[in-house]
Amino acid sequence: MGKPLISLCIPTNGVPQWMFPVLDSIFGQGAEEALFEVVVTDNGNNEEFQTRMAAYAQAHSNIVYEKTSALPFLNEIEAYKRASGMFIKFLNHRTMLTEGALHAFLKFVQENIETKPVVYFANGVLNKPQDVFQYETFDQYVANLSYWSSWSTGMGFWKSDFENIPENTVFNELFPHTTVLFRERNCNRYLIDNRVLLEELPTGTIPKGSYDLFYAFAVEYPGILCDLLRDGSITKETFIQVKEENLGFITQLYLDYVVRKKPCSYDLSSFDNSIQVFYSKAALNKNLRSRVSRAIKNKLGL
Repeated sequence: MGKPLISLCIPTNGVPQWMFPVLDSIFGQGAEEALFEVVVTDNGNNEEFQTRMAAYAQAHSNIVYEKTSALPFLNEIEAYKRASGMFIKFLNHRTMLTEGALHAFLKFVQENIETKPVVYFANGVLNKPQDVFQYETFDQYVANLSYWSSWSTGMGFWKSDFENIPENTVFNELFPHTTVLFRERNCNRYLIDNRVLLEELPTGTIPKGSYDLFYAFAVEYPGILCDLLRDGSITKETFIQVKEENLGFITQLYLDYVVRKKPCSYDLSSFDNSIQVFYSKAALNKNLRSRVSRAIKNKLGL
């Protein structure tokens, strides 16, 4: 059998309540199994999950299931390394495919396999009526993708591009996908596919992660953007724009988990120090007041 058109890569720490509905959403699409493969890399220690996963893999010859000791986010890269498809699509282990999504991904690969554009699957987050946006430069791509580039779920790329990454490359530990996403800086066609093709499962009481939330998004991610600015890959205008839009996202995190004290498993302890690296408490509070004011006006219909 030849190489599959697409590899759906799912790193996991072994949460059955998430993974098996995701797998069911893939194999329930009715696509020919020779056209795709599912790569699952598991860095957890859930024996029940491992047993169920092995049984699921026995029922489908196009599943690759392997244990790995990779650190939490770097598990994503381990899945990519094991993929054999011509195109690689990342799937979060709690994100199901919507009806027809697998066929849409397969069609994208078939239609673009010759030109191999850089693509990001935004899943409707751009809040624009258009389905697909095309850009001629990397700078335009980064500017229009905005802070959503911090979100790994939109990742999709050509296996040949991944194979061109040097073996000694150090992937960012918190945002390893950005090492791949921002590598192709001289392509002549960049796409943002904004169709809604994924549906996230509710997390319930299962913890999503325990990493340092504000360090990740207020220090590490803007630092990645800063590296792009310093090496001339993006303009100062794009850097400032995306950094400020990212502050809006951070403000929402602060509102949810610090002000409203919504339950979470994240480490929130570094907020005071982290917010002052690329931003300031004053800027966040101003953003927060504006956000709350808009919410009140919307509620009152003003």
